[in-house]
Amino acid sequence: MYQGNLSFDLTQKYLKQLEDLQLIEVNTSNSDKVYTVTPKGEQFLADFYELQKYSEIANNKKRELQGALAPRP
Repeated sequence: MYQGNLSFDLTQKYLKQLEDLQLIEVNTSNSDKVYTVTPKGEQFLADFYELQKYSEIANNKKRELQGALAPRP
């Protein structure tokens, strides 16, 4: 929460959304809440990082093409 510079209310909202999407699960023990990533959440993260990698590759290719096609003085 602090590292993400999020308020408590916003953090709770995001955690609830993640729980509703079954990306995390909440376990309560001794009045403490423990959040755990579900297998669905792990797959989501793996897919996200893979897409992020391909996005970076595509952006690099785009910059190369723009540089190659730029008008020369």
